Amino acid sequence: MSERSLLQLGAGPMMVRSIQLLRAAGWRVFTVDRDPHAPGFAFADGSAAIDIADVEGIVRYASEIRADVILPVNDPGVLAAAEAAPRLGLRCVPLEVARRSVDKGLMRDCWAAAGLPQPRYQVVDDPGRIPAAAGEIGFPLVLKPALNWGSRGVSFVADPSALPWAIDFAHAHCRNGRYVVEAAIPGTEMTIEGLVQAGRPQVLAKSDKVPQPHPRYRVATALNYPARFSAEQLRRADEVVARAALALGIRDGAFHCECMLNERGVFLLEMAARPGGGHIFGQIVEAVSGVSMPLALASILLGEPVALTPRFQRGACYRFFAPPPGIFRAVRGLDEACRLPGVLDFGFSLEPGRVVGPVASDADRPGFVVTRGETREEAMAVADRAIARLEFVMDPLPTPAQAR
Repeated sequence: MSERSLLQLGAGPMMVRSIQLLRAAGWRVFTVDRDPHAPGFAFADGSAAIDIADVEGIVRYASEIRADVILPVNDPGVLAAAEAAPRLGLRCVPLEVARRSVDKGLMRDCWAAAGLPQPRYQVVDDPGRIPAAAGEIGFPLVLKPALNWGSRGVSFVADPSALPWAIDFAHAHCRNGRYVVEAAIPGTEMTIEGLVQAGRPQVLAKSDKVPQPHPRYRVATALNYPARFSAEQLRRADEVVARAALALGIRDGAFHCECMLNERGVFLLEMAARPGGGHIFGQIVEAVSGVSMPLALASILLGEPVALTPRFQRGACYRFFAPPPGIFRAVRGLDEACRLPGVLDFGFSLEPGRVVGPVASDADRPGFVVTRGETREEAMAVADRAIARLEFVMDPLPTPAQAR
């Protein structure tokens, strides 16, 4: 293994753990990131300040380090790896599969052709056509850019009066001029993490998602593992998600899926041909299932067989938090919260003077805590205790009269 080299596309703070795990297992790990000061650079065998969407730069650097594997860990990286890897004779999801996994319109069309359960939807290529599509789909609905990530531009639209704002929000975050208008499915959202090896999908971890209580934004505040659903719902979710991954064309690789579950069944929302973001890939899946997702995925991309059956199902909690509304000044208790037993990682980043309000996208969440326990309840209780240690120093927002 010591002669094998892996190029990870991305070296942000949440991508450090996978670098550490792979190096500890004997891989020579290199990484690229457009940020010349990316935290992951300090933990890798080598690095370069190259944008993960720069296919030519990735090909050059991968050739230089004689990479055996190119490992994408987010959506832009999936597209770049799908173009770069074949030029180097390396395994990766095919380009057409990568495109279906990042374009939510292509994804919906693919699943419709396969007869899989999902919301009613329409894909439009002009913001001016969204109202007509919304009228046909009916309210409430969800409007999203076909191409973007991290919940950017995604909003819940309760009625026609909310549609103009939602169109502007989606248009401001759209990367390819296409939009998906889909029926809002009531129920509880589930996230599913898994790997596919030689066309055989294996689910590793499932959570139920707690959404931010906001009338428009679709951002999660917590993922709780294992997911709390009936045995039949969980079985059905595994079946639907496996079919969805194969329908997209994922034969060897990872998937991160989001579904909505209710009394009528399982409805597919989105699927990415990559691991889940943040701490899911490097820490949570292993804490929940006993399977190291970075090591298993690297073996799959190398073409080596690897055991994927979960060893157990334990508890984990991925909680996001923010100060109360107001003007942030300071926070106390971070060190104490980090040291609590069961806390795997804890972070908070907010500049003094920032106005705190609703969270519009995943990237806007200023604080997180990752915990584990024998059960989901134990992990959730640890997260509660950690956040309770924090004391925020806030100034009130100015009144309208003061703002004038």
